[in-house]
Amino acid sequence: MGVLGYSLLTLFKKKTPFVTEERITKTPMPDKDKKFEGKPTTKSGFIDHERTLHNLKDSEARYRRLFETAKDGILILDGDTGRIMDANPFLQDMLGYSKSELVGKALWEIGAVRDIPASQEAMRELQKNEYIRYEDIPLQTKSGLRKHVEFVSNVYLVEGWRVIQCNIRDITERKHAETLALATNDKLLALVNELQWRDKQTQLMNRMNELLQSCLTQQEAYRVISLCAADLFPKHNGCLAILPKWNENLEVVTRWGTETYMESGFSLDDCWALRLGKIHEVLDLETGLVCSHFAEPPQGGYFCLPLMVLGETLGVLSLIDNSVQAGEHPPGLKQLAVTVGETIKLSLSNLKLRDDLRQQAIQDQLTGLFNRRYLDETLPRELSRAQRLQHPLCLVMIDLDGFKEFNDAFGHGSGDLLLRELGSVLRENLRKSDISCRYGGDEFVLILPDSSIGDTQQRVEQIRILLNGLQQTHTGQESVDRITLSAGIAYMPDHGITESELLKAADEAMYTAKQAGRNRTVVYQKSTLPMDNLSASV
Repeated sequence: MGVLGYSLLTLFKKKTPFVTEERITKTPMPDKDKKFEGKPTTKSGFIDHERTLHNLKDSEARYRRLFETAKDGILILDGDTGRIMDANPFLQDMLGYSKSELVGKALWEIGAVRDIPASQEAMRELQKNEYIRYEDIPLQTKSGLRKHVEFVSNVYLVEGWRVIQCNIRDITERKHAETLALATNDKLLALVNELQWRDKQTQLMNRMNELLQSCLTQQEAYRVISLCAADLFPKHNGCLAILPKWNENLEVVTRWGTETYMESGFSLDDCWALRLGKIHEVLDLETGLVCSHFAEPPQGGYFCLPLMVLGETLGVLSLIDNSVQAGEHPPGLKQLAVTVGETIKLSLSNLKLRDDLRQQAIQDQLTGLFNRRYLDETLPRELSRAQRLQHPLCLVMIDLDGFKEFNDAFGHGSGDLLLRELGSVLRENLRKSDISCRYGGDEFVLILPDSSIGDTQQRVEQIRILLNGLQQTHTGQESVDRITLSAGIAYMPDHGITESELLKAADEAMYTAKQAGRNRTVVYQKSTLPMDNLSASV
């Protein structure tokens, strides 16, 4: 019989009066305080018996020391009834129950175990399988404190009697440490995710900046902004509204997201951000100042960011939360919106400045027509296109007759006004595909792609007649005979296929018109006299 077996036998004798010594063992065990009364048959037999008793006493003492000094809780249960027979001091201290409050009760009858059906089922499983283990179950102490324990039970026989030993280890501190470790790990994961998102944001911002730097037109920039903003703000709708030069109302030029909240056009006064000149944030529609440019107020809140450069308003960037519930915006969202707005407004300002410089470089400021620089760039391209497509093209050279005398008679102001009005007439009476340029002084060149000689003559005649009407409007009848229009027409490919050939032909035709008496249109002819093929209204 082992050490634990002997001790459990002793325990059984103390706790269960119906168990007799004869039922436990066939060999009678002497009382420890009395001398051995039996008569061993031999001396060696008596010595062996005494040695056995001594060993059993030592084993029981060792077991009792282990049982009472163990740093885990130990319960001894009756294998048949499941009632507690003994509990070591550590378990008593851990649960706050005295030994008398535990002994004789079933596990589910003490306050430490609250789930009675589960405990009864576990006991039946233990009696059936003779082993059960729980990695983590909650126990409640007598004072109401919850503890996490590791629970291991097994059943074994002691001289034919079923005994259940339960080892209960307090793992509350370990679970607390695990909980803290998990929480710390979650924080680290969140931090890593945030850093990864910040890195992605930086990459997207660099990409957007690179693309915007490569844009040649504002329309290209609007498309880039829409695509990049959808990546930078995946949980938000948004739009960009721009203030055109010719209008006091802003126009939405691009959107992103799944919903359309903004009106397609609205005034400056409809946006609080433009009124205040700084970012305007609304978290709650009930307590915030909601802008009037929304077709439907966004329930989740929004940002409006004014785009201003050197005091000039370019437009406004709106960022709308997809959430239907009001609340705080995600951390870093406001700063990201500001950074994106700064990039957008600088890029749009640069494109606007580039367009302005480009217009100044190719446009005549007085008449609003293209200048000679633009003519030199465009004419070769148009000629190449016409030759490739095998389409006709006409070039017209126009000169104002007597313009110097007109300036001397009525002043340079009237002369400038007449040139501006002539520029307006040319823009209004030519096709969109036609190109009108101020060649220098009072000379103009017209490029008319896909136009026959007859159609070109008809348009030039209309312009010549309208010029006389402009003079009467501004200076009276006195000037009608002072200034007229002479024009020469060259036709590709009959009169030349290069820019220099066509310009020379049109110029010669124009001088032919002047020599013929001015105020007329002449088509260039190589084999005829200068007076041939004249069209005039005198």
